[in-house]
Amino acid sequence: MSGAAGSDEPALKRGVTGPGFFALAFGTIVGSAWMVLMGEWVSPAGPGGAVLAFLGMSVLMVTIAAAYAELVARVPRAGAEFVFVAKAFGRWPGFVTGWYLTLYFIGICAFEGLALSWFLENLLPSLAGQPPLYTLLGKSVSALDLCVGLTGAVVMTALNASGATVAVGFQKVVTFTFLTASALLVVLGLSQGDPANWQPLFESAQDRSFGGGMFVMLGVAGMWLSGFQTAASAVEERAPGTSFQTVARAMMMAVATAAIFYSLIILASSSLIPWRDLNSGALPVAAAFDYALAGGVATKGILLVAMASLLKTWNAMHLSATRVILAQARAGFLPAGLAHVDPGSGAPRRAALLVGGFACLGVMAGRGAISPIISMGTMCTTAIAAVALFALMRLRAMDRGSEAPAFVLPGGKPLLIAIAVGAIIVASAAIATPFGLTDGMPVEIWLMIGWLVVGGGMVMLRRALMRVPVVATA
Repeated sequence: MSGAAGSDEPALKRGVTGPGFFALAFGTIVGSAWMVLMGEWVSPAGPGGAVLAFLGMSVLMVTIAAAYAELVARVPRAGAEFVFVAKAFGRWPGFVTGWYLTLYFIGICAFEGLALSWFLENLLPSLAGQPPLYTLLGKSVSALDLCVGLTGAVVMTALNASGATVAVGFQKVVTFTFLTASALLVVLGLSQGDPANWQPLFESAQDRSFGGGMFVMLGVAGMWLSGFQTAASAVEERAPGTSFQTVARAMMMAVATAAIFYSLIILASSSLIPWRDLNSGALPVAAAFDYALAGGVATKGILLVAMASLLKTWNAMHLSATRVILAQARAGFLPAGLAHVDPGSGAPRRAALLVGGFACLGVMAGRGAISPIISMGTMCTTAIAAVALFALMRLRAMDRGSEAPAFVLPGGKPLLIAIAVGAIIVASAAIATPFGLTDGMPVEIWLMIGWLVVGGGMVMLRRALMRVPVVATA
């Protein structure tokens, strides 16, 4: 059987079930940011406002996840938004979408390697303070950074080069272990905390009104409930008997579960200490739990949970990056060799190796790359989600009169328009944020322009070389 239209490559191996799709989606939404950003979440509108924002925004994001389920039912191919947009609007809009999707996935893979080293330093302080090997982007890079980050990249590459069965199996184990540990953490925080520390429940700790703080938090919640889209990357690898309805339920349940997790960990942390104190320190959640459990035991336990959470996000991003590169190679934008699928494992090994190589380069850039990576990733994923919803509108119009796909977003066109508007608002907030933090053009924007130029130039060069006649030699 052919792996792609017009290709003699073997097919990707089918074996991902409902729990696997849930693990991919949830594992990407909930990483390790909650460990670091808790103070930034409660400050704009208090702990009550933060919980309202996450629960309220989950309604929009669950609906967007259902729209994605209709997209994968209409275009059940590896590559997610790349193949959606290419079918709806043409090859070049698809390429721009896919190329920025590649930047997002690979950038987050590099970020996870850098964050893993930082968490390990906090877990084992004796490892900190090593002399720098070099300085890049204003930050020093140590041997620990390289050792941990590069080792992680090699492990993730090996997992994904082994096929979806292995990679998603790892994803399920880590995800469900994380959920179990998180439930214990929440129970501990709420049982040891004091609800009086939540007061005032709805108030901004910043120089803004509560309403203004809620607006900020809705944008924040929308960004941190994104990521379920990685499940769409594996749709071509659905196990026989796994329906599109199962994929839809898995993605929607992942968003809802993530919103509940964020809400409960906000309430648990802010019950242990007065919530305004969560603004102090690099690891505010760990600090809050250590206040209740002296001796640093809580910090070590929470760091281990966060590191496990980081690994599942990294694995899901690597898998998704591999599939979008595979899809672009199938379409002729990237070298055809990257569309190769190993006949034994059913894995796109060459694409997996390329993603691992890019992740290693990102790790070598050091912690100075973290801020631009996060900013670019946020802009890419939120903007692409909005574009995907317009692709769905276009595909519905193109397919009018044809048989309905196996899953359709309920609510008709009015609901689709409403969630598209919501997605545009979230994307606009993400894109505007860097401009509010710097004078002039943010470095992230320059990097994204450069990325597009590199991608376009690479495609043009490849096509020019393909038109050059081969001269036979004696």
